[in-house]
Amino acid sequence: MNCSACKKYLDTKECMKCRLCTSKFHIQCLNIDKKQFLTLNKEYKATWICPACSSVTRRARSNDNTPVRQSTSMAPASDSMNMSCDLDDPGTTSPTGVLSSPRATFNKEEITLERISILLDEKLSASLSAFMESFRMALRDDVKEMVKNEIGSTMDAIKEEFSATTDFICAEQKSLQSDITKTATKIKSLEDENTKLQVEINRLNTRLATIEKISRSCNIELQAATERRNENVVALFKNLCEAVKASVDDSHISACRRVAKQNTASNRPRNIIVTFSSPRVRDLVLSATHRYNKSHSGRGLLSSDLGITGDACKIYVNEHLSPELKSLHAATRKVARDHNYKYVWIKYSQIYVRKDDSSGALLVNNTESLSKIN
Repeated sequence: MNCSACKKYLDTKECMKCRLCTSKFHIQCLNIDKKQFLTLNKEYKATWICPACSSVTRRARSNDNTPVRQSTSMAPASDSMNMSCDLDDPGTTSPTGVLSSPRATFNKEEITLERISILLDEKLSASLSAFMESFRMALRDDVKEMVKNEIGSTMDAIKEEFSATTDFICAEQKSLQSDITKTATKIKSLEDENTKLQVEINRLNTRLATIEKISRSCNIELQAATERRNENVVALFKNLCEAVKASVDDSHISACRRVAKQNTASNRPRNIIVTFSSPRVRDLVLSATHRYNKSHSGRGLLSSDLGITGDACKIYVNEHLSPELKSLHAATRKVARDHNYKYVWIKYSQIYVRKDDSSGALLVNNTESLSKIN
């Protein structure tokens, strides 16, 4: 809380409060020293009226008691604080010990503080009401104008910012639309190019498959033949030819070797590839092996037939297929087992399946063909 005179911070322990307007003042602003303040009793403090309120009914008095310091010297307590005018004769002492004003010539029985308060209320009520009404109207108009100006300036600023933002968004949208159009054109061009490349890849794959088929047309592949240290794979193949009664001269054998595993995690031995001088010799060996397996049903060609010691295991003699055909062959065997097909075989690098002896053969060219197996 601040002093109503100097507008500085007010210590409520050392201040005076007006009974009418409830304003509070520093005792120093009222020219009252601390010693004089301590001599005042509670009744006097409770009925004290500030100089501003007392001047309303005491126009003829001096204006020494305004809420500002007039001089460094302290005014007597009787002139600065006594607003009661309670004594019969001027210059007499009031019951509180403070001198009364010399102009207090009214009868004590007729004029009291309560009576003065009532008179002041009556005097001030009309003028105060009119003043407050005009004050409210002026304040309302000022606030309305202030709010209008503030809102107007704020709306103008918002409008400018919004216009700048919308202009920026429009520019960005046009740029984005242009980029989208260019990107769409580029994507269409890439799609067309991709279609052409896909056609070219399919053509090349077909050509590569044909080349691989031709390159392997003179080869056979021996699978599951147990590996031995310092083995002679040519001798193993000759033992196979003797077992299946296939007459093959040494001049017809171009190469005979083991090849690396396609699946390095497999425990099966490496396959043996035998290359012949012509596809006719290859077909001769395959036909002889097929007749041998058919005549030894339930047994087939075993490792012991090739002179391999140890536990006998079945030996498979097939055409030398490319890795893609091997994967397709494995997938075909799995689908055939799931659908109870009896036969799966390879002839001239073509995969065939047949459900039973009475059904026809079905050619499997690719993974899409597996859907025909049902």
